Order: sequence, then structure tokens, then C-alpha cells
Amino acid sequence: MPDQNDDVMKFRSILLATLFAVPFTANAVTVINGDFESNLVSGSYQDYAVGSSALTGWTVVGPASRNVSLTANGYLGQSTQQLDLSGTSDLVPTGIEQTVATLTGVAYTVSFDVYTGGTTYNGGVDFFINGNQLAANLQGNEAGNDKLTYSYTFTATGASTLTFMTSVNGLVSHIDNVALVAAAPVPEPASMAVLGIGLLAFRRRKKSA
Repeated sequence: MPDQNDDVMKFRSILLATLFAVPFTANAVTVINGDFESNLVSGSYQDYAVGSSALTGWTVVGPASRNVSLTANGYLGQSTQQLDLSGTSDLVPTGIEQTVATLTGVAYTVSFDVYTGGTTYNGGVDFFINGNQLAANLQGNEAGNDKLTYSYTFTATGASTLTFMTSVNGLVSHIDNVALVAAAPVPEPASMAVLGIGLLAFRRRKKSA
């Protein structure tokens, strides 16, 4: 009769070897057009109306007949294209959102840059995940004509919707470089299924022994 301890050791060895062979998905989760460079601006800026999906990867949200503005490289001293959430609407809560493929129970960190905010341009950014507000009136460094980077960690309950809105207390709310990464490498679903089948087979074998 086989020694159950030997079986356990064999299974652990197989499991360990399999884990090393399991491919893991990359930490980064694709945020489409997170750097706002996919749509080239002709002139100083390009407006996108609420309801539009013409801004690659994003849907513009807010009151009807309002907009956001994609600003050109060099506008207000910027080194890259950025998105002004306030558009020409100014003190109106306009913004953008995108649903990304996150996995239930996995922790993710979202980061983004906020420009302006201070005296002349004192707009801010409100940030939401799945409609829940995580931050309000985030501002950059207008005095230094520079950005501030913010990051927030959350645990996904499925696919996640990222929403950025202008705070309504000031003008000009620029964001850029939206990125999302998993807190740890995530095993591919198919590989986890193979491991699950192996574990089930071992349990059945142990039960029949």
C-alpha cells in the first residue's frame, strides 16, 4: 500500500514545478490612450463633446452640450499633449471614463499626473473608481509649471471603470499619463484551471486510497 506521506511529497514537488512553469500576466493593465497622444491636435486644442467616444479609449461624461479639451504639445508650456477636463465648460463637472479589464480580488494601483492648480488656473481633478470617489480637487504645481503624480490602490470586484472629472471650484484641470498596474503578478486563468484540475485529481486519489 502506497505511503500517503510519499504521495503528498510527490504532489508538492509536482505542484511546485508546475507553479514555476505557470505563465503570469504582466503587471500592467492596458489603459487605452492613457498618455492622450493617440489623437493629434491641430492648433492649440481640440474639443470633445459629452457623449463622444472620439477621444481614443475614453468616453466623455458630464452635462449635455459640454466638453473636454485635448491640448497640444507646447500649450501652456506643456511638453506633451494633455487633457483639460474642464474644456471650455470651466465650472461644470465634465470629464472622461474608461472601463479596464481588472480581475476580481486582485489589488491594483492607478496613477496619473495632474497639471496646473494654484492661482491663475486653480482647477482640480476628482477621481472615481466604479462611481466611488477616491479623491477630490487634486492639483498640480502651477508655480513650477509642473505636474504632481498621484496614485491610489484598490481591490477589483471585476472590470473597473476609471472616471476623472473636473472639480468645480476653479478653471483648467489637466491630467496625463494614466496607468494601472497589479500589485503582484497575476497567473493566467487557463494555468490556474490546470492547477485546480491537478489538485482535484490528487484529492480524489487520496480519498480512494
